[in-house]
Parts: sequence; C-alpha cells; structure tokens
Amino acid sequence: MKFRTNIEKNDKDSKELNVLIIDDNEQITKMLTTFLELNNHKCIVANDGKQGLALIQENHYDVILLDLAMPEFDGYAVIESLESKGMLKNNKIIVFTASTITQEGLDELVNRGVSSYILKPIDIDLLLSKIIQSATS
Repeated sequence: MKFRTNIEKNDKDSKELNVLIIDDNEQITKMLTTFLELNNHKCIVANDGKQGLALIQENHYDVILLDLAMPEFDGYAVIESLESKGMLKNNKIIVFTASTITQEGLDELVNRGVSSYILKPIDIDLLLSKIIQSATS
C-alpha cells in the first residue's frame, strides 16, 4: 500500500501530534502508525481496551483513535469507564468501527463527549483531516 504525505502543510497542520491508537487488529494499527508517522505524528498502540484505558489514565494524548468492536473490553467499555471517571470530555476521541452502529448511536457517542467518528473501511486522508481537526479544536 502506498501512502501519500501532506507536502504542503500550514503551521497548524505541521505540529507533531501524540496519537493513541486502540484497536485489536494489528494490521490496522500498523497501517495507521505507518501513515501517521509519515505525516510526522507520534503513535502509541494498545491492542486491547484495558491497556488503552490504562494508557489514557496515565498519559496525555492529542488524539485517541478508538475501535468500538474489540473482544472482551471493547471501545464502548473504554468510553463508559472514562465517562464514569469524568474523563471522557477531557480527551479527544475519534471512534472508528466496522460494526453495524446506527447513525443515532454515533450521534449519541458525540453527544456524550466523543470528538468524532469514522467508519471502516477507513479513508486515510479523511482520518488524517479528522485527527488534525480534533487536535486543534
């Protein structure tokens, strides 16, 4: 797979972002990490929800990419845990999923404090745009 990098960047887009990726699919996390690092962003990967939640509680990330559909401790459990601790709205979370969530379900997540969402298969350029938009808003 060939990646395009943003050659023309303005000052807002050129800031290195610290991105946490929480997804159980290692192929997806490797692809996202490669793409984001080519665009000068730093990535940390958690391949399960519990590990991702621990990282969120211990560190600050400019943006968190969270898969909703993971075995055992899924993205919904991460969101509920952060919400119960009053930490959901303090984090810029972009959820992504291939699951059959309704538009109403996605809107509810945004109303609860999730920054944005994107559906799989991921349009990588759209994702980068959402990451930058979330981090700078």
